[in-house]
Amino acid sequence: ASRSDVRPCRRGTICLVSDTVPQVWRTLALVYVATNARWGSGPLKKRCQGVMSRPEREAIHAILERVPAAVAQWSGGQAAMTPFDVVEVRRPLRSLSHSGGGNWWAAPRDCRDDVRELAGGSKYDHIYVLWPSDGQTPLCGWGCTAGPRDGIDGAGFSAIVSDHWATLATDPDPEQGYVHEWLHAVESTYRDLGVTAEQVPTLHDAFLTSCRPPSEPPFGVGYNVHHDGGARTWRPWYEDLMTGQVRRPNGTGCFGMTPELWGLRTGPATG
Repeated sequence: ASRSDVRPCRRGTICLVSDTVPQVWRTLALVYVATNARWGSGPLKKRCQGVMSRPEREAIHAILERVPAAVAQWSGGQAAMTPFDVVEVRRPLRSLSHSGGGNWWAAPRDCRDDVRELAGGSKYDHIYVLWPSDGQTPLCGWGCTAGPRDGIDGAGFSAIVSDHWATLATDPDPEQGYVHEWLHAVESTYRDLGVTAEQVPTLHDAFLTSCRPPSEPPFGVGYNVHHDGGARTWRPWYEDLMTGQVRRPNGTGCFGMTPELWGLRTGPATG
């Protein structure tokens, strides 16, 4: 059970309601050290090849280590990634799937056998796949996510290319993109449970602003304005989205993931 009197969190702190029970997302991250993947069809079939350098692998592992704490803190303790298992895949990623519009990605079908083997019979709620591209293959984006219905064995699925690794040292919140992709799976989960955009805005509605005082980020402007104006972080947006502190477009109150909405999911929970 959880209560509705969750209070706004001061930045940099975890604000917990005394009897909040976090929604647990058992998470597996597969790190493909190499890619030797087929993509395309017929005479246009090509191959994407890439190998993570040691510094690249170290950077990716370091960011993965930050993700569970970010989810717990930014959600005000209402969500938890536990366990958060990280496994390096020594054999290369062997295929990519078409994602539409001439773009490709490491889809659930490309990773399902490896997930099932390396999961060792464990059940997960979310799966990350990190993989190196060749920088030439047209991709669906930096990261792409499938909800639980289209993921692997009922788990949401996020595939993220590791090519961004060199920028992580200067990113103010380098784990933010990983949280973003997980939030796509969260959004899919709760939309399937009947939570509407009138209750929780869509993940890309970052033109909205906060119910927090203008002395706190995003300082009374849209989250996108705050990000693009030099902050370079979406953390205020994710925090408010996950704690119900987003101001409604018409200015009448706040919306987002309240404790009651988090509690609609009947997945595993721990106190």
